[in-house]
Amino acid sequence: MENFAKIKTQDIKSQPERKDIYLDNDFIAISKYIEIKDEDINRLKKWDIAEVFIKDLESEGATHNSVQDFDKFLREYKVFKNIYLNIIKQTKNNLGNFRHNNLVNMKELNEIIDGLLDIMNRNLNSFIALLSIFNFDKEDFYYVRSLNVAIISLIIGKGMKMSDAILKKLGLGAILYDIGLVKVPEKILNKQYKHTPEEYAEIKKHTVYGYKLMKSNFRFEEEMAAIALEHHEYYNGKGYPREISKNEIHLYAKIVTIAHEAEKVMKNNRILPDEKSLNVDKKNVEKKLLFDSVKLIMQGANTKYDPTISKIFVGIFSVYPVGSVVVLKDSRKALVFATNGAFPIRPIIKIVSDESGKLITDGEVVNLVENNQIFINSIDRDDKFLEEVDKKILNKD
Repeated sequence: MENFAKIKTQDIKSQPERKDIYLDNDFIAISKYIEIKDEDINRLKKWDIAEVFIKDLESEGATHNSVQDFDKFLREYKVFKNIYLNIIKQTKNNLGNFRHNNLVNMKELNEIIDGLLDIMNRNLNSFIALLSIFNFDKEDFYYVRSLNVAIISLIIGKGMKMSDAILKKLGLGAILYDIGLVKVPEKILNKQYKHTPEEYAEIKKHTVYGYKLMKSNFRFEEEMAAIALEHHEYYNGKGYPREISKNEIHLYAKIVTIAHEAEKVMKNNRILPDEKSLNVDKKNVEKKLLFDSVKLIMQGANTKYDPTISKIFVGIFSVYPVGSVVVLKDSRKALVFATNGAFPIRPIIKIVSDESGKLITDGEVVNLVENNQIFINSIDRDDKFLEEVDKKILNKD
């Protein structure tokens, strides 16, 4: 067994012995092999983490099994979720300031991307699960979308083995990819019904507006500004604004195009249709999941999306992405919490219901690569059950 002692975040540097600093059990925040700097402590404080942990007694010969892997996933997901919600507030504050007075705090934007890189490097599976969070306030939609596009872009970039310096550029450009929308009249953006051809033409101008803002206001390099200009260009040349194709489109923009399209699929899980909108039947709106985003990118590879980048995206997110709830052939349901890269249809799952569909919290953990008796039948789209899983398993106190 391992025992942990709490210490206040502000007292980290005063510890007499250099030890690993943990956010929660075996989730390392700062390694004992790395010199602790003030900026590390300030980042924890910014995330509202007032207390951290150090190991009081280290056990010998500790073993890990699938159950422990799930427990670790769950602990880190909860920590990441709190950080993620905090970063949304930062993003809203920062991009909101730009919307209203054309001012942006680049230092804070850099800190946001640093924070995302930090948690991505700790546990990719728990990080991906954040994309399945839903029920955000409608007013936060623009900021959640910008942040999620940055997250997906960084994950793809990591899969392409980009350096941290390149990832930083990609992340900054991605979080601002739709900044040109601030120049589109709000009465057009907020319209509840189908846009006229003239209104749609005005919306499409946001790519050019964004490019000019990135070059003039933010003084970004061409490759970063190209993200705003080209994120609606398609691999087959049928996008806009310039109808360029293949390698005419900058690499960063091709990545953000996929991130944007994947994120767009899931937006109806976070934004309830406006009750004034008479052309939307809420009961018949099919719940869209990360699974649907993967399916979309697979279908569009080599036409809309760069085939190489599409393959990397699908390889990381898998056929059954982390955070998905699947229905097994015996009618039980299971939460996907890790993927097997070489076997995308055989992820690692936690059983979360019995055969009747009743939620259980003590179900077994199964690596489907190691089990030839259990098979996935479909993705679960039952809102009520998914909310139960979210409340009673993912976010259980």
